[in-house]
Formats: sequence, C-alpha cells, structure tokens
Amino acid sequence: MRTSATMGATMARLPDPSQHELSPRSREVLDALPPNNVFRTLAHADAAFPPLMALTASLWNDAVLSQRHRELAILRTARLVDSAYEWMHHIEVARMVGISEDELDAIDVGRLELAAFGTADRLLLAAVPDILAHRRSDDAVFAELSRCFSRRELVELHLVVGLYATIAGVVADFDVEHDARSGAFDLEHDDRGPRLGG
Repeated sequence: MRTSATMGATMARLPDPSQHELSPRSREVLDALPPNNVFRTLAHADAAFPPLMALTASLWNDAVLSQRHRELAILRTARLVDSAYEWMHHIEVARMVGISEDELDAIDVGRLELAAFGTADRLLLAAVPDILAHRRSDDAVFAELSRCFSRRELVELHLVVGLYATIAGVVADFDVEHDARSGAFDLEHDDRGPRLGG
C-alpha cells in the first residue's frame, strides 16, 4: 500500500494539537516561536516540548559555537538526511549569518570543493557525515577539529547535528507540511544575530 509520502501528498499525519491539549507552558513556548508547522507537531509531546525548545534555543542563543558554524552543520545535516523542510528554513538563517551563496550552493550539491571554505569550516563540514553515519568522527578529523574548536564547541556541534537529524526525522515520519515561508523572517535579532524563542 502506498503511503501519503510516496504519493506526494502534503497532508500531515497528525493534526495540530488543540489549545486544550497543551499545557500552559507549552502554549507559552509555542507562542514565542515562529509559526512553523514542525513546532506544532513537536508540541504533541507536551511534557518534552518546553525543555526540547529550551535546548534548541540554548544552541542558538547561548552556545559558544558560532551561528555560522551552527548553520553550516544544520545545512550539511539537512542535505545528508534529505530534509527539504530544514533546508528551506535554514538557508535563510544561513544568509542572515553571512554564509555566501557559493558556500550554500556547494553544500546543496554536496561538492564542498566548489567554495572557498576556511579550515575550520571544512573540518566541521567533513565531520558531519561521520557523526550522522557512525556517531563518531574519524580520529584524524577529530584531532584537527580539536585544534580549531574548543571542547565546548565540539560537544555543541554534536548536539546540533543530533538534534536537527532528530527533528528531520519527525518532519519526515509525520509528513509535516512545508510552510509558506521560512520562519527565519519571524526571528528576533540581537548583536549576535537571529535568536530563537522569546
């Protein structure tokens, strides 16, 4: 039997949660986020939703890992797990944090040699496939990464890759409908760049 995903349908497998299904805390968190379909799907996990979004926001707003490196990791992850949804949202965030069109195109087609990435960028982008496929980067790559990134940044990198691969899985399994526009345009900004949440 063909599923809605194989037939190309865009109807989500779950309806949005109703207001009475959500705790006051989940409603508050949801109201502080861009109106993206994925957030409403994630909100079904009512008890887990606020701490999950707190983790996500911390990786945006409080991490030592730069916004540029976070977005490079997210976009590389999105392409490797074939998440058009994440790509659509994060390509706009990437532009906001200064990632060039040549760099975006190189990640998009999986040919990183087409852009003039710096050493730290190249090492990070090379590590993401190993983290996804084996949960462990190559020893030589890890040694090089450790010369460019702090211990805190390395752990934050793993959390970013794992988190966005997980969210991509939710999007795929629940047939989360694509949004009309990127939630990037609804983000607040501070002196560091775009922020997630209130």
